[in-house]
Amino acid sequence: MRPLLVLPVVLVLSSGIGAAQAAPAPPAGTFEDVTIGEPMGNLRFTLGDPIQVNAAGNAVIWRYLTHGDGVYVDVLARNNVAQSVTVTSRLSGVNYVAPSGVAFWMTADQVRAKLGPARHESTNSDDGSLDLWYAALPYAWIYEFHANKLDFIQLIASPDLLRQLSPAPAATPNDGTSLANAIWIRPPNLLANSVWIDAFLATNGCGHGGHWKEMSSKLVADAAKNDPMAYLVVHARCSDGSTERDFFFDTHGMLTMHGNQGTIYVDPSQLPQIETSPSPPPPR
Repeated sequence: MRPLLVLPVVLVLSSGIGAAQAAPAPPAGTFEDVTIGEPMGNLRFTLGDPIQVNAAGNAVIWRYLTHGDGVYVDVLARNNVAQSVTVTSRLSGVNYVAPSGVAFWMTADQVRAKLGPARHESTNSDDGSLDLWYAALPYAWIYEFHANKLDFIQLIASPDLLRQLSPAPAATPNDGTSLANAIWIRPPNLLANSVWIDAFLATNGCGHGGHWKEMSSKLVADAAKNDPMAYLVVHARCSDGSTERDFFFDTHGMLTMHGNQGTIYVDPSQLPQIETSPSPPPPR
């Protein structure tokens, strides 16, 4: 596993590649609606706020939860611009297909059969995972396999291109402390929001090694936009019992969900209640 790009980028991206070895590149280095070199502040309107932000040396990684909450999209940023985009599986067996037509859980031989010989192959010493590198200059795709199953795809750019990127204005995700600073869930999805919020609470620490647990929640309407489900306020307690707080989530547009079968319109009058409490755990 390579959380950061420290392997032979120059080797893969500095030499010519035959047509049979090149994987299709997204337009202008774009993967999962993120374009390399794009200001991080732009991502809010497509991906919303990340569920987690992690320091990575002189960079930060913004982690998003997408595709029905089945995959993570990690955007590595320096100087407030995106420099690489990585998709990893969150759920075993999740259905995900990359722009190249390669799908999660393919074997290395299946990927080679589809894309041709890789420009570079390497085995990671920490976990024995295999990386296949395909170049589409000035970008490269890295396909990573654990137990010979693909569950990690990364788009990177050449060092020359990264040096040309201009810094962007500072961008900070909302912290959910108020309606004005509500955490954006984009696109909002009535069926997946609860999983998104559970993942957010579980990955953000509190107290002494604890994490947040939802105690109750309620919807808040936006009358000006005629949206009765514009915000979700979650009351949470730290698992170590040290503190409680409210988290505000912006779910504008949740009444109109976009899925594989088209657009679904939700009638809020059919919802049994507006204020909810988490379901009890299943019996053991």
